[in-house]
Amino acid sequence: MTKAELLEIAYKNLPLKEFMPDKAASKFGVQVVRIPVKHCVLNPIELVWSGLKNFVRSQNVRFSLTDVEQRANEWLSSLGPEHVAPYFEHVRKHEEIFKATDTIAEEMETDLIDDDESEDDVGDANSTDSD
Repeated sequence: MTKAELLEIAYKNLPLKEFMPDKAASKFGVQVVRIPVKHCVLNPIELVWSGLKNFVRSQNVRFSLTDVEQRANEWLSSLGPEHVAPYFEHVRKHEEIFKATDTIAEEMETDLIDDDESEDDVGDANSTDSD
């Protein structure tokens, strides 16, 4: 067996990872949502944070910390479902774009692997003809 085949068997037989926060959350009926790292476009929290910073930046005229806190609280208290929905729609749109791109990349990868295998077959056939 090759190393790759042995690793494949090992990965299939690994126990599932259990994380302590997941265990604690399940006791209270809470589902933990994992957000992709380094993909802020897929993170609605990052989009809300950006909106908050833009609002505070545009409204802050005295540049005091108390003024910043007041503007932040003002923006957060006005944030309702109608304001949050576009953030989630933005994330869903980009998620679909990423899924479509992944599908295309996987198809291209499969085609490339198939092409490599067929070239190897041709190379093997040519080497047996010359022997």
